[in-house]
Amino acid sequence: MYQDLWQGKEALLAQSALRCGDVSLSFGTFFDAIRQAEAGLRSMGVKAGELVTILSLNTPESVIAFYAIDRIGAVANWVDMKLGPTEVEGYLTQSASRVVLVLELAFEKVYQNRGDAPAEHFVVLPLAPYLPPALAEKLRLGRWQDLAGTDCLPWASFLKPPDNQPPEAERWEEAATITYTGGTTGPAKGVVLSRRAFRASLMQYCKGETLYGQGGATLTLLPIFAAFGLCQCIHIPLCLGMTVILTPLFRGEQLGELLLRYHPEQVSGTSAYWQLLLQSPEAAEADLSFLKIPRNGGDALSGEMERRINDFLARRGCAAPLIKEYGMSEVAGIVCLNYGTWRDVGCVGHPLPGCQIIAVDPETGREVPRGEQGELLILSDTVMNGYSQPQADKQVLKPGPDGQLWVWTKDLGHIRADGGVVVTGRSKRMISRNGFKIFPSVIEDCLLQSELVEACAVVAGTTPAGEV
Repeated sequence: MYQDLWQGKEALLAQSALRCGDVSLSFGTFFDAIRQAEAGLRSMGVKAGELVTILSLNTPESVIAFYAIDRIGAVANWVDMKLGPTEVEGYLTQSASRVVLVLELAFEKVYQNRGDAPAEHFVVLPLAPYLPPALAEKLRLGRWQDLAGTDCLPWASFLKPPDNQPPEAERWEEAATITYTGGTTGPAKGVVLSRRAFRASLMQYCKGETLYGQGGATLTLLPIFAAFGLCQCIHIPLCLGMTVILTPLFRGEQLGELLLRYHPEQVSGTSAYWQLLLQSPEAAEADLSFLKIPRNGGDALSGEMERRINDFLARRGCAAPLIKEYGMSEVAGIVCLNYGTWRDVGCVGHPLPGCQIIAVDPETGREVPRGEQGELLILSDTVMNGYSQPQADKQVLKPGPDGQLWVWTKDLGHIRADGGVVVTGRSKRMISRNGFKIFPSVIEDCLLQSELVEACAVVAGTTPAGEV
């Protein structure tokens, strides 16, 4: 991945690569820091194939560490730092990581609950430089050293002079990173992604001739420890020479404020974030003409809510409607999006080059005719190697109608006559009543057509007689 990041950047070394708060790192400084972090990891004995656990938010040091780990051929094991104290020892023990990189905000919880995990080194990543001083003080940042032992090291002391070793260039099919699912279909599972998956995702965007990557800066709201955030919102934009704006403590209601602060050409957000923008006092009368590519993914979006958001953006001067994206962690994030002339409301677009999406009968596994509802299956070069718990692979990686291994998404939808993909919702949200299949999203879309309804969710209930 580092090779793809470095390619063509000689002319961009003075350009900003990362912005976070009031701090900006040029590509030149960014590459130097990656090499220094690599040397720091090597000084701790990190070798190819070894798991290095990262518990952090979207900060420059997190991104630097990711590429430093990649240069060695090691594996970045991303763990959501919001995990509970009782979960810490389990995650650290399961990964067998000797080196743990942890944001100072989470240091106390992680270090004091490490138990008998085999971690030998804790590198503490800074957060205070990217926050207003009053907030940093409120969060008691900078005081982690009061609890630190001899196995703890601040980021600045961890960095070492580069040792000029070449980056690992052979392990394209082996694990490069592990991100964890949101646990929507059960306990969180570790998604093992290869360097091949990251490169394939980059190539798909380039071959698709999308507008993605043509802007100067992208505001990244989704977390780096999720596949979508890591691959599509950080790795690909950096490979394309963009400036990535990081927001470590982002809250949904801040979107309007951040847009006016940074004036990004692109934004990667979820449906919930865009809905909150409709209520933002900062954006209510703002000129958003600088926004060229408003991206949406991560959760469902009803047709009516999409119209509301697009109308709001148009009134505020944004020439482009929402660019909807579809995918999942198991395929490195996004494999389908609407761009160019494929911008129909209610449709998430067409598969990117190198991807196939079909709908099948979830009971028989047979492909259903276009326009007919079924479970969506994905075939792509970006598919994961498997889960870190191999016994879970068969839940998602299963033969499709052609005998190949497809990703069974558990999403319901259909393929239109023109190849466009429509996602109806998760299979577990489907309601069965008296033999009929009811899709909550259809009812929700009808309710949202009323100006009296701002947001809604439809769930099933039971009568006193036990009927749905």
